[in-house]
Amino acid sequence: MHGSGGPTIGAIGAWRYYLNGLGITTLRLDSYTARGLEEVSTNPAAVGRFTQLYDVYRAADALARDPRIDSARIAILGSSAGGMASLYSAMTRFEEAFGAKGATIVARVAFYPLCNFELQGELDVVEGPIRVFHGAKDDWAPIAPCQDYIERLQAVAADATITVYPDARHNFDNVSSPALNTYPDGVTTRHCMRREQNGQLVNVGTGRPFSFQDACVEYGPTTQYNDAASTAAQKAVKSLLEDVFDLSAAP
Repeated sequence: MHGSGGPTIGAIGAWRYYLNGLGITTLRLDSYTARGLEEVSTNPAAVGRFTQLYDVYRAADALARDPRIDSARIAILGSSAGGMASLYSAMTRFEEAFGAKGATIVARVAFYPLCNFELQGELDVVEGPIRVFHGAKDDWAPIAPCQDYIERLQAVAADATITVYPDARHNFDNVSSPALNTYPDGVTTRHCMRREQNGQLVNVGTGRPFSFQDACVEYGPTTQYNDAASTAAQKAVKSLLEDVFDLSAAP
């Protein structure tokens, strides 16, 4: 699952080749083109914050209908906004309302997702590992709310962990972005905490429905590849998928 920069931006393409090299089939999902969008990093209001979560479930259904695919061995990997979709797709509430009908999602992998939300039922999650990989220097999607959320999931015995790379920024696994890049028009909600209330996302700071016009919304986040973090994350994902897919028993 791609981030707000769109399906052609970021590390998702590289993950395809890496996973294919492990013998794992991949489906790259485009959440924007059919909706008339190319990217929403400069206008995140153009698509719902949790729209990609719905796309995840429908993609899993599509995979389950493919005779080449083992419907009991499907995992989700997403980055940034796509990582958020991967992370929150584990919530039982969303799974019961929108979840895949013929597929079993056995793992959720989220790279630098947005976690600065307080959602109803967020600690009630389905079985299966939840793995978050994040950079401590990420100034696009703040790491602290993700650490807090994972710690609270662990407190209720969920199989959830977060791996923090001290020197890594947003898109740390995107090898095509070796230099420090600043996006002047890129929108970040790093200082916005949102709480679900009466069917709306409310800005905790103002007590009013959240808007991308709120004072907490900022511009100019950065991205940069980090080879050490990327390599370590690849090894961790490989180990996870070898386990949940039982690749040792694969033909």
